Amino acid sequence: MDIQSDTQPPSNTTGLQLLQVHAYFRHGDRSPTPLGEAKARAKLWETRLQEVPLILQKREYFPQKFPWGLLTVKGAEQSKALGSWLREFYLPEFCGPEYDIRNLQSPEKPVIQLRSTNFLRTHLTAWFVLEGLLGSPEAAASVPISCRDEVDENLYHNDDHCPRLKKQWYTAWRRACESVGADGKKWHSHFKKMQDAMTQALEISLDKPGFLLPMDQPGFPWVKAVDTLECGRFHGDMLPPGISDDQITEVRRLLARDYALTFQDREILQLAVGRLVRELVDAMSECGTIPTLFLYSGHDATIMPLSVALGVPWADWPAYTSCICVELWQSGGGNYFVRVLYDGKGVALPLSREDGALKKEILTLDEFREIANWSMISEAEYSCKCEDMSGLVEGSRSSAV
Repeated sequence: MDIQSDTQPPSNTTGLQLLQVHAYFRHGDRSPTPLGEAKARAKLWETRLQEVPLILQKREYFPQKFPWGLLTVKGAEQSKALGSWLREFYLPEFCGPEYDIRNLQSPEKPVIQLRSTNFLRTHLTAWFVLEGLLGSPEAAASVPISCRDEVDENLYHNDDHCPRLKKQWYTAWRRACESVGADGKKWHSHFKKMQDAMTQALEISLDKPGFLLPMDQPGFPWVKAVDTLECGRFHGDMLPPGISDDQITEVRRLLARDYALTFQDREILQLAVGRLVRELVDAMSECGTIPTLFLYSGHDATIMPLSVALGVPWADWPAYTSCICVELWQSGGGNYFVRVLYDGKGVALPLSREDGALKKEILTLDEFREIANWSMISEAEYSCKCEDMSGLVEGSRSSAV
């Protein structure tokens, strides 16, 4: 059915009925991807990994070299904690204060739907979120984890399967990395001593730096180097001499700012998460009578572009199990409203992309559609655009704001 929402939203959700929650979350703590020193510490990271339940061992995942990029025991604990929060915050709203958790997933009235990217760490995160949400491994096993083929995945910016996005996004990333501050310098130059310390501690050779993310190039692999140190820091490992906690935090914030900037281009944002945003709007526009909790187990590359699509870019690099919840509510008069939470806190969304635009924490569904319309794209439009390389010039911008 086509939902209409033409009234002004209330100041809070008192008296409203919760119909849907779409919870998009990053995976839990993981081991680093190998870079320099990390390769020599394989045995240590093996001891920190989470055991994989038998039911998940039977699936095939995106290939990764053991023990790198896998969920840790700490990551499983974080995921359970997120699931417990979802249970306490949403299930009473969905099912009433006296709900029986054993009745949530009946074939006739499933309350929970879950999708994950095809990585072992995101499937494990999803599993332990379900454990925290439903209270036991047996209950977690009652919820199927669906997954798209890699070529069709839209829970991250899938540039490996979209040539136009690959070209546009890499150009935008280089531009962000080359930008200078008020002092006429790139921010990297202020952390030269830190870079030297990481080069020595991680045994990085710029001629042969080991595994790199595409966003690590060109130049020093800031993203992967900082990530490697932060993974160890979370487990109590000492930082190398010449590097402080404050420096790690500040560099991660600056990297997050650069990362968010790459999605300010409208075409890049559409190709990155436009299909995911359309799925969200379509689901809210066709909601039925059964309250539904939609769970999406993804990555920082899910959280960051989605936050830009909502008009409030994440200010810091998304932490492990960071979560964006998009809620759909209904009033007694039959009108529909939307609220967005970042890590459990309500966020006021700007109603347009203009500077100084009015912000609201609870919006009508029509207002939310207007926000989403800037970034959402259909599957057909996506397919056509991805293969169209016309009009692309090195260093050029498309429809940027």
